[in-house]
Amino acid sequence: MDILFSCRNCIHNSSQTLNIGRGIGFCLHHNSIIWNSSRTTCKYHYRRDLPWFVVDESRNEHAAEFAGFSGLVDLYNKENLDRIFYSERFAWERSQFDSITNALARYHQSSKKWIFIEAFSGGVDGRRSVTQSCLTRRYISICNTWRSSFRLTLDVVSQLAVRPEFRPSDFYEEGGGPEEALWDVVFSKLSLVQEYGWHAGLADLQWITDSIDSLTELSWEPVRVQLEDSIPRILELIFKHARDNNGYFETAPLAPEDTAMEAPNEY
Repeated sequence: MDILFSCRNCIHNSSQTLNIGRGIGFCLHHNSIIWNSSRTTCKYHYRRDLPWFVVDESRNEHAAEFAGFSGLVDLYNKENLDRIFYSERFAWERSQFDSITNALARYHQSSKKWIFIEAFSGGVDGRRSVTQSCLTRRYISICNTWRSSFRLTLDVVSQLAVRPEFRPSDFYEEGGGPEEALWDVVFSKLSLVQEYGWHAGLADLQWITDSIDSLTELSWEPVRVQLEDSIPRILELIFKHARDNNGYFETAPLAPEDTAMEAPNEY
């Protein structure tokens, strides 16, 4: 149970999950690499596997337990861990370079976050798909409005029924294999849809998992069929809501539109 509250299951460490991502992690909240993400945490932990409003009580309990720490903490010993800035040179010289970790470190320094998120459009790459959904969830949470993530969410929704693919090097040594990693991707995407629904006030999206009853079986084919059938309905709900609230594909020139989509600087 403890590992659910480790950095392996936190959206701030966007390229790793309980089953995906070998080597070091990278925390976007603390701007630090994570040496051992399965036993690292902090009071800002934000679960990746479920939408925040479903686990809000346990999330608050975790935050209270680690309230006395300002940064990263050893999950078991409760000792402060030093913040370590990412070094591309260090990674290459020690044969530890990872393109997604490197991109996330650069993303943290960027002023145009949404452009980076669009570049992570996952397709069939399971690890990139997780990163995309986690980054979008961080974006909507920190901007605190559905408007900031309207187009980013549409991209993820369009790929809900795509089966992710993995390389052997994608799997965490102590986690599961491709079947377990598959569900890490699925639930990360669905959690984004649910959180978008919460921000937009759309109960049908907030509880979209209730209409996908095959999820209880954890069998991909019936889930894929239901997800594929759900995509047009989800898109129409998002489109109608955006039209009704003047948020449907703004037509402003590029520069003002970019400014409007920016997340706060502290992001």
